[in-house]
Amino acid sequence: MLSLAMKEHESVKLPDGRTLGYADYGDPAGKPVLFFHGWPSSRLQAAYLDKDAKQRGIRLLAPDRPGIGRSSPLPKRRFGDWPKDVADFADALGIDRFTIFAVSGGGPYALATSAKLSERIERTAIVCGAPPLADKSDRHHMHWAYRTLSGLKSLRRAAIPALVPFSRWMISRGSDRAPMSWMLKSIPARDREAIHHGNGWSMVTRSYLEAVANGTSTILTEGELYLEPWDFQPEEIHIPVRFWHGLADANLPCSVAQNLASRVPSCEGCWVEGEGHYSLPVYHSPEVLDWLKG
Repeated sequence: MLSLAMKEHESVKLPDGRTLGYADYGDPAGKPVLFFHGWPSSRLQAAYLDKDAKQRGIRLLAPDRPGIGRSSPLPKRRFGDWPKDVADFADALGIDRFTIFAVSGGGPYALATSAKLSERIERTAIVCGAPPLADKSDRHHMHWAYRTLSGLKSLRRAAIPALVPFSRWMISRGSDRAPMSWMLKSIPARDREAIHHGNGWSMVTRSYLEAVANGTSTILTEGELYLEPWDFQPEEIHIPVRFWHGLADANLPCSVAQNLASRVPSCEGCWVEGEGHYSLPVYHSPEVLDWLKG
């Protein structure tokens, strides 16, 4: 059950005139933690953490990235553009220092921000984060759907505009009815369990539907960004960083995440036996929040 006190449709005006939408969860007077959502997702993904954040005295602030949800687009953006938006966002809310909780596709954005705003960030947690994928050899163990779409630009640009309306219809029918029930059989049993646990289904679907509310162009453009070389170096990061990644992650292989972690000088790794891409954030986020609170 989601709290009625949550503020999910907030926004700030950035110095360049763009709007950055965000959700505000947890304890309004708590320690600020910025949540970087996955892909294709939005600020609403952080709602599953509301209760745990509130119990720990954490204010969880989840901004939409440019073009997603309530945020204005930023043409030709890259990972390295996000830290300035983060700094302006924190300034608008009167926040000097903060920590970062990034999930899946939010990982590269968190690392870029950690590299460029080290004076303002206390520590960063990367949960089942997306590693560099410009090298096709790093996509070998990805989920078949991601691997197929990443391989051929013309295919994904033709397929995604058709897949989004179909996915909305599947979600509207629920996780226990075909064809969604068939799709879920393609992911590990532990991940299926997590999606049906508590707010797992809501975490995945509400945030996704908000992400595609502005059409497919933005999420397609952002999705392709993960396939390009990063415009920052993980070796530049010198604040405390901790990776959590499931050894059974079938979406983003743990071995590639481990290689990435080895490039971050201040990084610790928590490689969790038996956990997948969805089960890890559902079942292990409380310990992530505990670490971020310090």
